[in-house]
Amino acid sequence: MILFLAICIPVLAGPVIVPLGGEVYLGEEGLDIRYAVPYPYTSIAYFPAGSSPGRDQPVDIMQVSQGRLNVIPDLFYDRTGAWYQWDQVRGIAGQVAFIVRNPRISLKVMDRNTMADRSYATVSRGTPLVIQVETNLAGITRRPDYSYTDGPVKIQMRTPGGGTLVGVMTPGGGQYVFSSFIPTNEIGYAPPVESGGWDTGWRGYESGLYSIEPRFAVNRMEDNLRSLNGGYTLRGTEVTLGTERAGLYLSQETVVRGDPFGVTITGSPGSPYLLWVEGGGRTGSPGDQPPMIITSQEGVIQDNPEGPYRIGSYSPSGRRSTIRDLVPSSPFGGVYYYAEVTMDRTGRRTIEFRTTPETGDKRYTIHVEGPVGSAAPKSDSIPVQVVKGLVSVSTSGDSYSIGDEIRLFGTNSGSCETYLFITGPNLPSAGGRLDAPRRQVIDKNPSSFTSASGDCKTWEYRLSTGDLGLDTGTYTIYAVSAPRDRYHLESTSWQVIPITLKRPFLSVSGRRLSVAQGDDLTITGLVGGRTDAGVAIWIFGRNYFWYDIASTERGGWFSYDLLGSKTSAMAPGEYAVIIQHPMANGNFDIWPDRNREMVLGTTPWYGAPVFRIGGPGALMGPSAAAALISALKSQFIDDSFTEYSVIIQNPKITIASASLNGTIGMPVIVSGTTNLAPGSRLLIEVTDERFLPTRKGGSGDWSGYSGTTTTVTGPGGEQEFMFEIPADALKEGRYQILIQAISSPATASGVLTISRPLVVSTAPAIQVNQTREVVVNQTPIPETMTEEPDTPAQTLPSPEPVRATSGPEPEGGILSNFSGQIREPPVLLGFGIIFGLCIAGLIVALIAWHRKEEEERGSVTNDGSSASDPGDLEVDEDEKDPSLK
Repeated sequence: MILFLAICIPVLAGPVIVPLGGEVYLGEEGLDIRYAVPYPYTSIAYFPAGSSPGRDQPVDIMQVSQGRLNVIPDLFYDRTGAWYQWDQVRGIAGQVAFIVRNPRISLKVMDRNTMADRSYATVSRGTPLVIQVETNLAGITRRPDYSYTDGPVKIQMRTPGGGTLVGVMTPGGGQYVFSSFIPTNEIGYAPPVESGGWDTGWRGYESGLYSIEPRFAVNRMEDNLRSLNGGYTLRGTEVTLGTERAGLYLSQETVVRGDPFGVTITGSPGSPYLLWVEGGGRTGSPGDQPPMIITSQEGVIQDNPEGPYRIGSYSPSGRRSTIRDLVPSSPFGGVYYYAEVTMDRTGRRTIEFRTTPETGDKRYTIHVEGPVGSAAPKSDSIPVQVVKGLVSVSTSGDSYSIGDEIRLFGTNSGSCETYLFITGPNLPSAGGRLDAPRRQVIDKNPSSFTSASGDCKTWEYRLSTGDLGLDTGTYTIYAVSAPRDRYHLESTSWQVIPITLKRPFLSVSGRRLSVAQGDDLTITGLVGGRTDAGVAIWIFGRNYFWYDIASTERGGWFSYDLLGSKTSAMAPGEYAVIIQHPMANGNFDIWPDRNREMVLGTTPWYGAPVFRIGGPGALMGPSAAAALISALKSQFIDDSFTEYSVIIQNPKITIASASLNGTIGMPVIVSGTTNLAPGSRLLIEVTDERFLPTRKGGSGDWSGYSGTTTTVTGPGGEQEFMFEIPADALKEGRYQILIQAISSPATASGVLTISRPLVVSTAPAIQVNQTREVVVNQTPIPETMTEEPDTPAQTLPSPEPVRATSGPEPEGGILSNFSGQIREPPVLLGFGIIFGLCIAGLIVALIAWHRKEEEERGSVTNDGSSASDPGDLEVDEDEKDPSLK
């Protein structure tokens, strides 16, 4: 048994001699064009469509090398058509040398008996078939060196099992090899029609899908065309060899109630089959209905609900009951549970079923049997499970202020409409419309519910809580896949979500703020509830009124800036700021008129005057603020408010006195406080007090410094500044310092003193030896001292050295003035001299006393040896001076 499987056929070189005026194809190589382009022509030329080769110039000229031509796709893909002989010397065209064409092969599967197109269809086993080949490669067969063994078209057929056929069996046991197909015209057939065609009933062929693909099999055409995107045609086809048995295929085995689904039937092309669904309680009542066949589908015939019941009277094989006995009798007489389906020319037909909220969530069986009238009909069945859809509901939070917009969203696989209602305190127990909570929903009445549409998978609804008329509290929102109230949810899909409504709120950052004239004032806060209208800003002061609207950002945050140009015009003092929230209705119920002379309200009528804020009899300052607060507290006004106090101060700068003293060679830090806003820039100028016009012949050796600094907030909340003057930038002396705010009239001045560092001498260390001699370790002091011999010493406590301190002093008072005077260089020098003289006198007195004591006791040796000799210190106990015991 030969199946022509997977044999390798070498690709022949094919005919290459091109006659004069012959056809060549993109991708061919090694063509001999000596007959097409004879001597003296050495080139070929291409003329565009509509031009005259004898008159017009060619758009492309190509030189021919040794009479050989490769039809390179990248060079010829836009130069298809006639190419002319070209005399390069005389510049004239000759005859048409050859014609370049785009190669083309298209396949179809035809019924050999009827010549009907069976491409991509299902045919019964035993139906003779032929493959129709549409191609323009017949020009190759007209070349002088063409051999009938060189087929330019190759056909391959892939079997359902994955093998490859290069030929098929014909009736009577013959064989046809696809690789030998030779086109002689635009259309040919393989196998030829007269051979009987492809014998699909041969026992070696299995049922299933056969894919048929063409190939170019001449002059390496297929290999060379791989680099070309387009410019040629290779179109295959496929066919399915079926059986007479009926088959069923489901688009999905589990169906969500409310969704449609499809059933594909396979059988003999053009034959009728019976289709019906079985299962459930057969009552046909809502909640117990099987899926129904959608009416008016192509190839589908159904009985009339009023009869006669021709299709329904059919008795399936092996059963005594008719189809009508197997399906429910309602609704519509049960005729939509079954149908007669005629297969198309491919032997297939897809039938759509629909499910509704009345479809039972159960398991059903779909049956097919046919062909109708057959002595031995075939049948098949397949189960399908109908399940309830799932409904979900979500929000961005669980607590909202009245007036907020709630975004409800979720999924609904049970239906394309999601029905919403709400329950809660003082609302209908069965549920109220979501957009009108006090109106009760009616079971199975869709118009009584609030519905949210979607894409049959997801849904979304935006609920404005300010329009519901609800008080604060906790409520429950239901999302249902069918219009069923709270007491009838057992047969549908649903989910609930709780929400809590609370009163809208208004809060500000702080209740009291001090700001200097000319500085920017920023009021910030947070509001809850409906915020699209923003908040109103009212400012009252002595002979001052200001009103504006501040917009709110996402999350309820708001910020209002009163610029320095406004605060500079406000007199120093306290101002009342009232911030108004529109609350649930989103509208301000109290507002000033356009001229800012009258405050208006909504009661007792819209636009009614409340009090005057401009002109004769106007309330100003605290009186106007009190009148506004009283109006906002009215039970007829739903707006809320909060108070805010702002104190406008004269701008000032204070310099710390302790920072006005400096030392040569050390940086000077000038610091102080201010009531200017953080980040305010200060200009600091330091000038010499001796700065005068330079005299003739004078040196003019003055010093000074200037720069800027920025205010910052200190640990205690006050505003501070610091300015550093580099070391050695200023010489010894007194300097005027001026500090001025750049964006404010605030200034400050003072006197900066720069002095030399304090020089301190170290006090001498005094030692006394055991023989009562005093040894003095001296360091240089202003006066000259007489050097004495060293004696064994006992170290006595020496005076602590005096050190200069630079810490901050208390401002004002006698001590502060005295400490300042002490740091003057002349005073420090005087104190140093006096201190040195006192130390020197004390040392002289001690030395004199010591010598006098030694003379009286005779303890000094005659040879002048030092009393500190260890040998002299050894004295018997009897020889000791009684006075020393």
